Amino acid sequence: MNSLDDTSESIIELLEDPSVEGRKYDRRGIVVGYVQSGKTANYTAVINKAFDAGFKLIIVLAGMHNDLRSQTQMRLDEEVLGYETSKDKLKDALENQMNAIGVGKLFGENFFEVFSLTTRDQKGDFTASKAKVNIQPKVQPLLLVVKKM
Repeated sequence: MNSLDDTSESIIELLEDPSVEGRKYDRRGIVVGYVQSGKTANYTAVINKAFDAGFKLIIVLAGMHNDLRSQTQMRLDEEVLGYETSKDKLKDALENQMNAIGVGKLFGENFFEVFSLTTRDQKGDFTASKAKVNIQPKVQPLLLVVKKM
């Protein structure tokens, strides 16, 4: 059986080169599997490698209910972002208090910050007001964890 690294690498190799200007992207994916079968681990590996390859926007459709979306955000906070996205913790981070969790606690690694307009809070889904935030996706990678409608 292939390792998670090999499997995620083979998926990344199927994607377009994000550094090519003016290219029209139409790549979509879906992860399907049994309960507790490793789906999140697989797409988390693909997300991390996609950001490493230069992709700037990743949108994860996570369940139809707030609790499922929040649960997925929590997992991606630890395994992709490296910081907790709850409103309380983000406020602490703005006040320069350390907020690192999961991969954010690894030492000796080269990290770049991935921004999220969604939070792990129950009402932390993407909204019209969040869409108005001034971000620069060509400069800073962006992860959105949103509910399926």
